[in-house]
Amino acid sequence: MVNNQEILLNAIRQSYQQSLVQFKKPKVISVALSGGCDSMVLLHALNELKDELNFKLNAIHIHHGISPNADKWLSFCVNECEKIKVTHKEKKIDIQSERHLGVEGAARKLRYEALNKLREETLTSAHHQNDQAETLFLQLIRGSGLKGLASMPHYHERRDIWKPLLNVNRETIKEYAELNNVLFIEDESNLDMHYDRNFLRHEIFPILTERFPHLVKTLSRSVDHIAEGLNLTETIAKEDAKSFFSDDLSRLSLMMIKELPKDRVINLIRWWLNKNNILMPSKKTIDNLYEQIIKIKKDNSLLIKISEKMNVRAFQNELWLVKFEPLLEPYEIIWRGEDKVLLPDQSQLIFQPVKGAGFSLEKLGVTALRIQNRIGGEKFKPSLNQPSRTLKYLLQKSKIPPWQREKIPLIFSEDILVAVPNFGIHHRFVADKDKIGLTIKWINNEPQI
Repeated sequence: MVNNQEILLNAIRQSYQQSLVQFKKPKVISVALSGGCDSMVLLHALNELKDELNFKLNAIHIHHGISPNADKWLSFCVNECEKIKVTHKEKKIDIQSERHLGVEGAARKLRYEALNKLREETLTSAHHQNDQAETLFLQLIRGSGLKGLASMPHYHERRDIWKPLLNVNRETIKEYAELNNVLFIEDESNLDMHYDRNFLRHEIFPILTERFPHLVKTLSRSVDHIAEGLNLTETIAKEDAKSFFSDDLSRLSLMMIKELPKDRVINLIRWWLNKNNILMPSKKTIDNLYEQIIKIKKDNSLLIKISEKMNVRAFQNELWLVKFEPLLEPYEIIWRGEDKVLLPDQSQLIFQPVKGAGFSLEKLGVTALRIQNRIGGEKFKPSLNQPSRTLKYLLQKSKIPPWQREKIPLIFSEDILVAVPNFGIHHRFVADKDKIGLTIKWINNEPQI
């Protein structure tokens, strides 16, 4: 009869084959080591399997400074790693810098930032079957969509995070610790009922498990089914994306409204936002966005706030993600030949010498120019055969989105508008075909996929 030790080791073997071997990932694994029972068991088990599965192992402990015992936990983790000759790294973080996220939120954010900096390749954590069931419950309570309900994947390819114990329950982990004399620390915060997860774990799940003995296992199975559904919706979105995204996947064509049913349009929008690493808006916001785009008449009429710092806008029959930015104060910057100029809104101007393109310093007869933002009333003459026009009129006829027109930088020589980056050069100062000119590229800080 297979004992719990073999059950746990076999679960890791199987997960390793399914999660890491098929992606041909480098064989260096960093354990996120808290010092608790789960992570200490994972460290011990991986150390037992490292030669068999042919990977290198190290451990990382993050000192949060929240508990009065944090220093002891750090020493404990260091000592236990040295006992079994596992390389280790440690990092102290200060959650005060992210206090607005709350204690849990700040600790989680800073912990993962530190882990990502210290790990060598694949990061692994000791989340197990009970954690998965609790996560599903919490996501249901929050009204999460498929992505939230799918909870934790066994392997997150983009983040390169592996969770090999998701098919192993807490009892099996505890028995493994007893059989192998694995030492661990007890975090007193695990008994604090102020935290929702602890309340579920200590108050709700024992009652449910008494009535439904296989609760954790069946909930974990439900997570797998939900994950399969999520994978299907992502597969459909990827297929739809081939027809309705720009080449760089940064803009979404409104033609999808005419060719796709509502559920696939919404699915594609969600996929797009996720690709931009934007926290998924509420169902109400997504539904509002859909209703707005099916009724859209003029591009500039669409402006939907989907987060504190991001809007969805429309231009030339496409949806764009646009950062919310306050109006810029007037500025003037003197350019004296630099290759790059950082502007107050953190966008950049790149000056590059090119034969037969850009503007000619020789024709200008100056070596310094003035960079400033638009104040209104500027006139520009990019073509010899057309009259001087207001810049406002010319930009309205251009392919530059209106929210970029508002903050586009201008290049002046005294009172003459010499160049409008990404748009044009005053016809008098265009470099001759056989001469070196300076091109100007404005790199705006729009979100990129």
